[in-house]
Amino acid sequence: MQWTVGERKKRMREVFNEAVKDGDTYEVLYAYMSTSKFERGFVFYWNTTTFFCYIVGFRQSDFSLVLVQTDADLQKHSDPFYVDMDNIGNVSYEPKVRQLCFEYKKGSEDFGELLNIGGTSSKTLYEPKTYTSQRKLRDFLILRRRFAESLNKMDLNWISGKGKQGQEGQTSGSVL
Repeated sequence: MQWTVGERKKRMREVFNEAVKDGDTYEVLYAYMSTSKFERGFVFYWNTTTFFCYIVGFRQSDFSLVLVQTDADLQKHSDPFYVDMDNIGNVSYEPKVRQLCFEYKKGSEDFGELLNIGGTSSKTLYEPKTYTSQRKLRDFLILRRRFAESLNKMDLNWISGKGKQGQEGQTSGSVL
């Protein structure tokens, strides 16, 4: 289904609000993840890439991050996945490929959440066709920067002996 930018934004908000309790308190943007599987055959080699589409909800005030998986047409969606921000050990962003990674702390079952954010061109051959406003992208990257700074502050306090690893100093407890 072809969507105009306005229709896509409206539908993303409807789907997110349907999936997430108090969804209006989050800002939303479109993101996707992809996995590739390379297989060697006797005669042929082939690579299969699978795309997973998400509506990402984020809230600056408490560093909340919610992922709702959806189909490319925004008709079906999963239950919301609330990212455990207390279990995040590192946050990185690669601007060249517009990839944001929330890495879980060591000892976690999973590596993290790897999100491709930012719009793709209508001429894109293989990735989902998306549009993300520059303001939403900027706001999400501000959240990433603020969260990364809070992680650095927590680790510096632990190194200097002012608190436990992964916690802010003695005065205010955890930032999250």
